[in-house]
Amino acid sequence: MANKVKNIFRSIGNFLMDNLHQSLHLEYRLLKRGYLLYRHEVLKKGKTFEIYAKDYLAEIYNFSYKNPRELAEKTRIHSKVVDIFTLRPDLIQQYFDKDFDFRFYKQLIKEYDTSEFIPSQVDITDTTHMELAEPNPIVEQFPILDKEEQLAKVRVEILKYESGEKQPKHIGQRMFGYLLKANYFSAYNDEQRNEAWQKFTGLETKPEMSYLRDPSYNKNSIAKEKFSAQLKRIDEFFYLVGLKM
Repeated sequence: MANKVKNIFRSIGNFLMDNLHQSLHLEYRLLKRGYLLYRHEVLKKGKTFEIYAKDYLAEIYNFSYKNPRELAEKTRIHSKVVDIFTLRPDLIQQYFDKDFDFRFYKQLIKEYDTSEFIPSQVDITDTTHMELAEPNPIVEQFPILDKEEQLAKVRVEILKYESGEKQPKHIGQRMFGYLLKANYFSAYNDEQRNEAWQKFTGLETKPEMSYLRDPSYNKNSIAKEKFSAQLKRIDEFFYLVGLKM
């Protein structure tokens, strides 16, 4: 009886301590939420890891903030969690297949920071293992990003510029201008452009409308070479996420 009571109090203590860690560490809270969904949706309901990851990453992009500083911090943390899921799905499955607490969270982060994902350990020159080698399911589960994921990546990048994490600020607004120009959103006047901007970014601040009307407009007469480099930065980012502008 005494042991049973001790176990109950220990469980309560562990629960309260875990909640404390989640309240103090946003990164852990996001991964803990992902772990609970993984246990329910993948292990219990049989959802594929690819669909589970896609649904969860779409969910965590929705967050509120009190000021630009908090926006920058939350954007940084959310982006890192997205990177862990997309770059190291092997770690997600490895740690989520067992009980996941704050101690294992720290181990996961350490391993993510210090190791690389090696898709296959089989030496392709060794033909004796070719018939035994199985396709790596983790690699196959992460194809080219779909439109929703591409736009989510762009949103995170725009928020980095709006928060001041990246400079100059107008690049993020030009990015959205290119999305409008490519008809990813329907907006035919300044009011609709502003509404589309606020809905996409979640920001209440108004962008410089000239960048949304014509993202290639050199509003402040920036030096030609410098301006070309800024536009090239946007073009390279869109290329990396797979958007054809």
